[in-house]
Amino acid sequence: MNCYIHPDREATGTCSSCGRPICGECTNTVAGNIYCPQDLPQVIPSQSTTSTNGLAIASLILGILSVPMVVCYGCGIVFAIAAMITGFIARSQIKQSGGRQSGGGMALAGLILGGIVTALVILAGVCYGLFMIFGLLMSATSNTSGLIGPWIWQI
Repeated sequence: MNCYIHPDREATGTCSSCGRPICGECTNTVAGNIYCPQDLPQVIPSQSTTSTNGLAIASLILGILSVPMVVCYGCGIVFAIAAMITGFIARSQIKQSGGRQSGGGMALAGLILGGIVTALVILAGVCYGLFMIFGLLMSATSNTSGLIGPWIWQI
């Protein structure tokens, strides 16, 4: 009996999957069983070639860092904007990769955190501006020297 791939060579065994005769050069042993080159990919699961997008990881980290930074130091808006930019770019790259890259959830989480922090900073700025306008209006309508807050002493 000759090898079905190399007809000029004597077969040394048969494939455990398809039963065809194979020579020593074509023999692949997996877990004690002999397989031919065509059946080997079905026996050995292929390794995943997906990788996590680096910008997705960066977006998530920047989004997480933006929350304490905006509360403690006030510079969280920089981290939030960076999280949103990297999140948008990462999601675009992941969609274009055709399944070779993962991390869409991390990019989305970074986008959401960055958006929430940005919205809170804008809201805080608007509130601060309204309080300043209210204070100026109150000081302009009081009968004192025009300092903000002397109307408190008249209560």
